Amino acid sequence: MKVFTVVGTSGSGKTTTIERVVEELCRRGYRVGSVKEIHFEAFAIDPVPTSNTRRHRAAGASLVTARGYYETDVLYPEKLPMGDILRHYRDYDWVALEGVDDLSVPAIICTPDKLRDNAICAAGRLGGGGYQVLPAFNVLENAEALCDFLEANVPDYLECWNPNDPDPGADINLTVDGRDIRMVPFVQKILRNAVLGVAKELEGYRDGAEVEVRLK
Repeated sequence: MKVFTVVGTSGSGKTTTIERVVEELCRRGYRVGSVKEIHFEAFAIDPVPTSNTRRHRAAGASLVTARGYYETDVLYPEKLPMGDILRHYRDYDWVALEGVDDLSVPAIICTPDKLRDNAICAAGRLGGGGYQVLPAFNVLENAEALCDFLEANVPDYLECWNPNDPDPGADINLTVDGRDIRMVPFVQKILRNAVLGVAKELEGYRDGAEVEVRLK
């Protein structure tokens, strides 16, 4: 499963970017899911106190499910961590997040104020040309190019990577048949923590030691 997020201020083109990318990924045969962050404190799918589902919750049910003919909605009484939400998407090839900025996955930024370490490219308001900090894509004219870029630069999502690691490091060298493979710092951090997460469980490991892995 590959996960990316699209971030930016209101009206910056986040939803349009998500829409065009999801359409193109589906056209390529992928199974795609999405998560939309709602930045509205009063948001609730079923806000009416007298509705049946709200009455279930008021009676003490901690998890309520509404099952209709064409839709099933599971209502949690809390804001779930993104890691927990993504466990529902394990059978998907791609998950597109809109407005989610509390999970360190590759980010597409739509406004310059959202530039961060895990940003890999720009789109939306920044995709029309002239933005030089990151590769920029105009999804209205060429969503295919952005999807090509995502396929090449978004790694598999690793639950074992802790974005709050106080010393994640970005000092990984990867070679394939003697040829150096370029990795952005974000991908280096993921690979580093995945390897160390396994190595720390093995006898003989010590903190600060140089770790080398060779695959043939």
